[in-house]
Amino acid sequence: MNTTGIGILIILRYLLMKQVWNHFQQNKCEEIFDPNLMMRNNNNQKEATKAIQVGLLCTQEDPSLRPSMSTVLKMLAKDDEPLPPPSNPPFMDEDAMELNKITHKLYQYFNTDDSCSIATVENSHFFPR
Repeated sequence: MNTTGIGILIILRYLLMKQVWNHFQQNKCEEIFDPNLMMRNNNNQKEATKAIQVGLLCTQEDPSLRPSMSTVLKMLAKDDEPLPPPSNPPFMDEDAMELNKITHKLYQYFNTDDSCSIATVENSHFFPR
């Protein structure tokens, strides 16, 4: 994958995580669920909200705050234990500034006349040893 593709993936990841974080903070997770999967079942919504919260716990900036995989499995398996609240994700603060730089570079890349070049080889001779 080229750097442009990686930059686009970073932007999409940021936008998705920002949307999930904002919905979680506003207690509106049901707005991001696929209604076809929810089937009007309240239990499905609770499980999906729990999965979102666990996912946000796994993306915390400080790695020591992230749960281990065995803890994640316990969190998802147990229905009665309250989950700890996730801290602010790293992409909400200083990474947003980096994202703006990347977005600007991608915009410049796609909006210039010389955004691509053709590599040519002229008069190449190969001689065996």
